[in-house]
Amino acid sequence: CFNDSVSKFNDLSFHDRVKYIPKNATDMAQQKSVFGDKSLNEIIVVDPPRKGLDDAVRKALTDDLASSIKDGPQLLVYVSCGFNAFERDCNVLLESGKWAIDHAEGHLLFPGSDAIETLAFFVRK
Repeated sequence: CFNDSVSKFNDLSFHDRVKYIPKNATDMAQQKSVFGDKSLNEIIVVDPPRKGLDDAVRKALTDDLASSIKDGPQLLVYVSCGFNAFERDCNVLLESGKWAIDHAEGHLLFPGSDAIETLAFFVRK
């Protein structure tokens, strides 16, 4: 579905710059090339389960992140279905001093339930 959507863009150079990697975030965090100084990733999207990000992912996004703002990812898109875990992860990201929250919004995708999906955009500081 993702690759089919990308193929519809007229700008062919776009195809070489966009990659969909369907992997567990913890597995990806353990690859230093994803978050570190040599990372070519500009945007990272995480959509963890209700428990939020694993410790290894939080560490990769804070402690292991490239020290120079010019290196590594510049935007983190966080989709959350568990607000308590999102609040914890958000505080860790902000307290690291490496991320600032740019925008966040809640969506009620399941009317009649109390489940709110949170969509947040963090930018590098």
